[in-house]
Amino acid sequence: MARKHRRSLVSRGDIAPFLKSYAFVGIGALVCGALTFSQALAGLDATGRNPMVASPFRNPVAPLNMIRVGASEDKKRIEVSNPKRAARIARESLERSPVNPNALHMLALVAETRGEGKKSAQYVALAEKLSRRHAGSQMLLAGQAMQAKHYAVAIEHIDRALRTEPEITPQVFPILADALRFPDFRKYLSIALRRKAPWRDSFFAYAAAQPYAQSGTAQLMLGLSGLKDSTDMRVAVALLAQGLTASRETDLLKRLYMHVPPTSIGLRNRPTEATFRDLTLLDGVPPVAWGVNEDTTNGALVAAGKMPGTVNINGWAEAGYGSVVAKKLLWLPTGRWNLLYSGRGNVGGAGARSNWEVRCVRPLADTSLTSSVNIFTAGSGTKSLGFTVPANCPVVLVELSVRGSLSGGASQIDLTDVRLVRGATN
Repeated sequence: MARKHRRSLVSRGDIAPFLKSYAFVGIGALVCGALTFSQALAGLDATGRNPMVASPFRNPVAPLNMIRVGASEDKKRIEVSNPKRAARIARESLERSPVNPNALHMLALVAETRGEGKKSAQYVALAEKLSRRHAGSQMLLAGQAMQAKHYAVAIEHIDRALRTEPEITPQVFPILADALRFPDFRKYLSIALRRKAPWRDSFFAYAAAQPYAQSGTAQLMLGLSGLKDSTDMRVAVALLAQGLTASRETDLLKRLYMHVPPTSIGLRNRPTEATFRDLTLLDGVPPVAWGVNEDTTNGALVAAGKMPGTVNINGWAEAGYGSVVAKKLLWLPTGRWNLLYSGRGNVGGAGARSNWEVRCVRPLADTSLTSSVNIFTAGSGTKSLGFTVPANCPVVLVELSVRGSLSGGASQIDLTDVRLVRGATN
């Protein structure tokens, strides 16, 4: 099994501890990042100037794009390079175009630079009254709401900004993913996501790729009903299947697997307990489906067998190589089980080996339930590998290994009609 990811040391159920880090990460990225967003949306280059900006004499908003702004040295507030000049340009822009959220937003940034938080809030509130589709203002409002611990309001502003300008997701998604560790934040975020935010599935795909956010992402998805299949949803589920297995959160994985759209996990109908007692091949979600290793020296291919509930496995290993080539998680009731299979091998030389290993995966460690003899030397006909699932075993992992010879040619194993049956066999 892969190494378990480190868990957050934060165990409290509220989001209050997050505010300390948010002052640096969240506020710095939302409040100060609002400036980055507005600059990016305006097309500013690395110097803070827009070479494509329209003539100031034709566009009263254009001079605002010439003002250089950025995060303060401590990353906690926004700084305008020349507050006095910036304020003058913003007021001149307002005189020429009174319905001008861009100018009010700039005045809010000037107030942030001067440490005048109350005045900044007043300007950005006026900007929102003129337009709720100004992304920079929405992000400033989100930062102010977070400082006031109005988390639901903050997320509403973030949602509006993301709906208005999806291009800012690279700056916003890392903040949201980091905050998924906190149940309160997930609760407020789910309110926005229940409205089927257009950025929802892409956020799932991003967060599922972050080891620190995988558990929170799965729990967030479990709290949402009516999830729909999409490319991003399939990516998210596949990443969560791998990550939650590695962190041994197999119960959470099982609940997620039974909650997401069936088509997102390669099924036509919603899975039941029987899905996990069956070795039928499922596409796209290893290792809940068959997870395989494929390279030029050691690997396997898994395909659906002729009979329902069976698979065929072709495994190989070059001389001197060997590893687990195919594996599958199984949620099995307590009791006696048997893995049945037929097969033949092409042994490339002395020392070649192929065998099954069945383990119980527990939160802290694996326990071996059984292992097979060397399949290469086991003879022909149907073979049976029996094992007992104990009452305290949350999930079973079945693995097939193939190792090449110590010297000589490649070795290959072809297994057919691999299936699982309950009870003892003769």
